[in-house]
Order: sequence, then structure tokens, then C-alpha cells
Amino acid sequence: MTARALGLGALSAVLVIGLSLAGALERPELGLLDRLFEWRGPRPPAAPIIIVAIDEDSFDELDLTWPFPRALHGRLLDVIAAGGPLVIGLDVLFPEPSPRGPGDDAALGAAVARARVVVLAAAHTRVAENVGGLVLTRDDLNLPVPTVRRGAAAVAPVNLLRDRDAHVRRVPYRLQAGGQAVPGFDAELHRLAGERGLPVAPWPAGETEVLVNYRGGPGTFPWMSYHRVLRGEVPPETFRDAIVLIGPTSPVLHDVFPTPFAGAGNMPGVEIHAHALDTLVRGDAIRPVW
Repeated sequence: MTARALGLGALSAVLVIGLSLAGALERPELGLLDRLFEWRGPRPPAAPIIIVAIDEDSFDELDLTWPFPRALHGRLLDVIAAGGPLVIGLDVLFPEPSPRGPGDDAALGAAVARARVVVLAAAHTRVAENVGGLVLTRDDLNLPVPTVRRGAAAVAPVNLLRDRDAHVRRVPYRLQAGGQAVPGFDAELHRLAGERGLPVAPWPAGETEVLVNYRGGPGTFPWMSYHRVLRGEVPPETFRDAIVLIGPTSPVLHDVFPTPFAGAGNMPGVEIHAHALDTLVRGDAIRPVW
């Protein structure tokens, strides 16, 4: 190999490394990852996940506006828990007392305690303050009100991570809040499902986020309307030994995002959690390569 060829090779390597460190290659790499998902095509999920969808039909059938009464969520939890699920993830935030009064919070909190397998959602927030020209940041965790969270199996942040193109390809496994590492929503569901007998892959020590191995687009996991479950139209045994995720799927609630199989931005956050959890159960997260 000539000195000129070696020089050109070294220059090319330096150029690629420089572009990579500057972030200039991130968008093409992310776009290529999306194409790889498309070329591979959809795959069936492995984890027994069922989504109870707060959908448009439920708003119409129940004749309610958002937020629903918390006592109603409690009734839903009682119906699902009667079927014997492994764990229930409630992807709805309750950071402030119910506007319907303390009895509304108490009804939900009692149902959470009765079920004994509910993971409640929290919100991780970062606050920046300018103190004498010095910008100080603080990571906080907005928890459900004490009455609601007291009997929960776990409380964990439901935050999703967006890439530069606004797509969600990663979810946090751990976040820093209050000076300590806090497990994410999917991490807690994964842990509890394993403790209750579901065969799950171990999580490699030290990892802080999951690059989700998406199985497909919206509808990959079975959805059941909130109002149908609440009214007993779905037999409780449907949820036996299942991981049940409850969350909004209506675009009106602005909890939908673009993902590799949903470029139009129509995948609900609750289904992204389903894909992340399925990835953890299988132990086949996408691995970045330098």
C-alpha cells in the first residue's frame, strides 16, 4: 500500500470521526436504522402485553371529558385485577389532588392498594434557574399524590427520549432525580413481571437507556377500549397472567409520537412502553456500534 493511500485512509478516518463527534452523521444513521426496521418488517411480540386504551370511543361512550374521575380509574383497576394479571401499568399522571375532592383520590388509592400489582406513573422534570449569572439545573420527580400512591407496587417516571428528528427510539432505564438513580416505568414493569413468574431476560448492569427493538406499528399489541373493560364486556380472565398497560391512545390527548414504524407520528406513548417492555423481556435491545 502506497504512502498516498495510507494518507488518504487516515484523512478519511479523521474526517468520519470528526463528523461523528460533531453529530453530523446522527440523522443519516437514525434514518438508516428506520430503513432497517422497514426491511426487516414486523415481528410478533413475545411478552403477554394487553393495552387498555383510553380512546375516542371511550370518551363518546362514557360521555366524559378529560381527565376522567379517579374513582372511575379505580373501578377499572378492580375489574382488571379480578382477572389475575401479573402487573398493571397505569400510564396516567396524578401529581395534584383531584378537582373532584379527596374522596376521588381515596377511591383510586384504595383500588391501587387492593390490586397490589399497580405501577403508577411519575414525571421526570428538569428545572433550570439563573442564580447570579450561573445556571443551575435540578432534576425532580413529580409523583402521584400520597393518597393515590400509598398502596402502589412501584412508582416510576414514564418519560420517553426523543432524538433530534423528534422520533422516539429510546426509553430511559434509569434517570437521575433527587440525587439518585430512579428506575424508569418499563424497568419497574420488567422487574415486577419477572418477580411474579414471567421468564424475562436480565438487564446488563450499568445501562441507563434502552434502544427499543420495535416489533411493528400501532396495533402490534392487542388493544381493548377502556369503556368496554369498565362495563364488563371483556371477561376478567382475559387479563390472567398478562401485563396490562392502561393509557391514552387518542391523538386529542397529545400523547402520540413518531417511531420507526410510525413516521406519521401516530404511535401512542403507552404502546411505545409496550414495545420497550417487550424488548426488555426478550433481552434483544438494539445495540449501538461505534
